[in-house]
Amino acid sequence: MSVKTREVKKRKSYRSESISAFKEELRAMSFEPIYGDSVKDIMIRLTAKIQELAEGYAYQVEFPKKADIETEGDVYYFNYTVKVKTPFSVKKLGINVQYMMFDEKIWVGMITKVQ
Repeated sequence: MSVKTREVKKRKSYRSESISAFKEELRAMSFEPIYGDSVKDIMIRLTAKIQELAEGYAYQVEFPKKADIETEGDVYYFNYTVKVKTPFSVKKLGINVQYMMFDEKIWVGMITKVQ
């Protein structure tokens, strides 16, 4: 195998970069509920945590303007399709977040699923 062939194979392997480690860390965040005064407050905190995590991997995260929303009483389910920009490609992640009234005027939000 020539040096040129090895270089081409090496470049190809980097282009198909996997974000599985990033996804696993997002799944681990599902065990960390986020408390806030409102759903908007929790969204801001959650967005900041995800962006901080992505910076550790040198990724850029692009959040959608809107999310799919389902409600059941005081429980809200938000389904986000987030774009993760890696150095070599753009991947889409589905993040499901559940928001619910925890105590009077205190909300809790947690990631329930990462796809």
